[in-house]
Amino acid sequence: MSDETGQVLGGQESNGRSVEPVANVSSSSPHGGGTLTSSDVSKRQFTLGRLVVADAGLWITLGAIQILWGVRLWQANTTVPVLVVPGVIAILWGLGVLVWHGGSEDSKYRDLVLYISLLVFVSSFLFWAYFQILQNPSYGTDEMAFDQYAAQLFMHGVNPYLHSMAPSFNLFQVSPSGYTWTVTGKLVAKLSYPAFSFLIYVPFMAIGIYSQVAIWVNTFAWALTVGLAFFLTPRPTRGFVLVVSSLSIYITYAVGGVTDVLFLPMLVVVAYTWERFVSSRSKFRYLVPILFGLAMSIKQTPWLLLPFLLVAIGWEDFQASASMRSAIGRGSGFLGVSLLSFGLTNLPFLIQSPAEWLKGITTPFIGNNVPAGEGLVSLSLFLHLGGGSLFAYTVLGALTMLIVFVLFGVKYQVLKSWMFVLPSIPLALTSRSFGSYLVMLAIPGLVAQTTGRNVGKSIALTRKELRLVAGGVALIGLLGIYTLTRSSPLSVSVSSIHTSGQLATVDKIQVTVKNRTSRPLTPRFTADEGGSLTAFWQILSGPNSLKPLESAIYTLGAPNYYAMPSLTGGFQMVAFTTNGGVAISHSGSYVPALWHLALNPVAVDHSVPYGRSVTFTAQIVDRYNRPVDVSGIAVYMGQIIYAQRGILYGEAIINQGQAGQTPVLALTNRNGQATFTVTDLVKASDPVYFEANLVNANTFYPYGYSQIVPVRFTQPD
Repeated sequence: MSDETGQVLGGQESNGRSVEPVANVSSSSPHGGGTLTSSDVSKRQFTLGRLVVADAGLWITLGAIQILWGVRLWQANTTVPVLVVPGVIAILWGLGVLVWHGGSEDSKYRDLVLYISLLVFVSSFLFWAYFQILQNPSYGTDEMAFDQYAAQLFMHGVNPYLHSMAPSFNLFQVSPSGYTWTVTGKLVAKLSYPAFSFLIYVPFMAIGIYSQVAIWVNTFAWALTVGLAFFLTPRPTRGFVLVVSSLSIYITYAVGGVTDVLFLPMLVVVAYTWERFVSSRSKFRYLVPILFGLAMSIKQTPWLLLPFLLVAIGWEDFQASASMRSAIGRGSGFLGVSLLSFGLTNLPFLIQSPAEWLKGITTPFIGNNVPAGEGLVSLSLFLHLGGGSLFAYTVLGALTMLIVFVLFGVKYQVLKSWMFVLPSIPLALTSRSFGSYLVMLAIPGLVAQTTGRNVGKSIALTRKELRLVAGGVALIGLLGIYTLTRSSPLSVSVSSIHTSGQLATVDKIQVTVKNRTSRPLTPRFTADEGGSLTAFWQILSGPNSLKPLESAIYTLGAPNYYAMPSLTGGFQMVAFTTNGGVAISHSGSYVPALWHLALNPVAVDHSVPYGRSVTFTAQIVDRYNRPVDVSGIAVYMGQIIYAQRGILYGEAIINQGQAGQTPVLALTNRNGQATFTVTDLVKASDPVYFEANLVNANTFYPYGYSQIVPVRFTQPD
C-alpha cells in the first residue's frame, strides 16, 4: 500500500508511522515537494469518499451473503430441522454485519467481524453440503464416480487405468445425463485423469470412510481453499473472498461433483508463494513446485499454468541476478521438482502400462468428446453458427493460448499478477468450455492479484507491442469467424414426434436429413435439451450412410428415459459426422407445447357428497400463462385413482359421459375455456384425480397437461 493510500485509509503509513491527516494543507506533497493545493485536498477528499463508499458496500454485501446462507439452510427445515438453528444464527449475524459501518481501518473489531464471518461461512457451507447429500446422494458427474471407483480398485491392487469405469455408474447412481460421450456415440468409460485425482481419497477410505467420500473431500477442499485465500490475502480483501466464495456456481460445483476444487488449495498456496521460490534460499521454497506438481496430478487444467509459471520464475530470477543462466537454472529447478512431484504419484501406473496411462490422462485432449460448455462453442450449439469443423475450435484455443503466452512474456511486469487467470481465455474458445474451466482459476487469481509485487501497474503498450497485440487479436478474430461460419454438413429437421402420453416425454422422433456435401456421411444422432447432450439415439429406420446431396428420413428411438425430452420445454436433434473431419449439425429448436391448460379451481379442499357435482373450467394459456382466446379447440379431461396399492379406474361421470368414461372431450368457447362437470355416485375410499390435456391436431400426441386436482367424494350427511 502506498503512503498516499495509507494516509487516506486512516492516518497510518504502511510501516505504522503516523502522518498528517489529509485536510492539513501544509503536508508535503507526494508529487515532488511543496504544499498541497486546494485542488490536491479536494482530490484526496474525493478519493477518501470513494473508499468509504466502497468499504460500506463491502460490509453490506458481506452481510447480505451471510443472510443468504441462513436462507439456504432454512430450506432444510423439514428434512433436518436442527439446521434451522445455524440458519437463524447466520441470518442474525448477517443482519448485524449489514448495518455495521465497518469501523475505522485499524479497528480491531474489523478483524473479529471477519473471523466470525469466516466461521459462519464454513459452518453454513458444511451444513448445507450435508443437506444436499441427503437430498440427492447420487454423484452428479462421471468424473467423481470414476475417481472414487479408481481409488477402490487401487486399494484392491488393481490398476484403474487397465479397468473399465463403467461399474461406477451404478455403484454411485450417476444419472445418464452425467455421462460423457464421444462424437462416434461411444461412452467414455476409461479413467481420464492423473493418478492423484483418486489417490487423494485413499487415506480416507483406508480408515473406513467410503460413503459419499468423494463429495465430502470436495466439500472440505473448498472450505480449505476459502480459508487459505482468506488468511493469505490482505485484510481489505478478506471480505471479498467470502463474498465470491459464496456464489452458487462455486458451492454447487463443489458439492455437485466437479473435482477441479481438489487442486485449488494447492494453487492458492502457489499463487501466494511462487515469488518466494526465487527470492528465498530456504529449503521450504521447494514446497511451491511440489504443490504445483500435485495440482497437475489431479486434473489437466493446471498444466496450462506451467509455461506461465516458468516464464515468471525466469523473469524474477533474471531481474535479481542479471544472469540468463541463473534464470534458466531457476526455471529448470522448478520444472524438475514439479515433474518429480507429478511423477511420484503417477510412476507406478506409468511403469505398469505406459500406453494406457498416457491414453487416459490425455483423453480430454484427444478423445473426440462431444462439444459442450458455456464458451464460444455455445454459439454453434444453440445459434447454429458454424459447426462444420470442431477441429477449428481446437486450433482457435491453441492459437489464443500461444498469443496470450507471448503477450505475457512481452508485458510480464504488468501481466504477472494476471498469470493465474490468463489460461481461462483460451479455454473459453475450445469445443469443451465448461463453466468450471472459466471460474475455478479466479480464486488463486484473486490471491495472486492482491499479494504479489508490482500489483496494479497499468498496461501501457509501445507502438510495436500494440501492433503485436492487434495482429494477434486480428488472427484470433479471423479464425473465430472461420469457426463460426464453417457451415454444418447436414441439414436436419424434425418431421414428427411420438410421445409417452401422460409421462409427457418424447420417446421417438422422425427427422429429415440431407447431406449438403460432396462426400458420403454417416450421421449419429443425439438430443440436446437445455445444453445437455443425451445418450445417442437408436436409429430404428434410415440408411447407415448418406450419399452426397442425398436426403433421407430417419426414425430415432430414445435409448433410455433420461434421453427423452420433456413436452413442456424445447429440444433440438443433433447429428455428428466424422467423415472428412468432426462436425456437428442441428435441427431447429422444436417446442412440442406452446400452450397448456390451467384448471379452475386448482384445488377442491372440501369433501363432495355423492350425487353432487364440481365444475372445472380448463383455460388454454400460453407459455407465459396468459389466456388464449380461441374457440373450437378440443380439450380432454381424464380421471384416475392413485390408490396405495396401484392405479384404479375412477367411476365418476364427466359432463354427459358414462360412469368411469375417460377421457371426455369438450370444445373451448370464444374465451379459450372448456367446461367439465364431474359427479360421482359410487362409494370409494380414495379421491379421484382429474387432469385435462390438449391433443396435437396432426400427429395426435397429448400435451399441455393441466394441474392434477383430486376430489374426495363422500357419503352425504
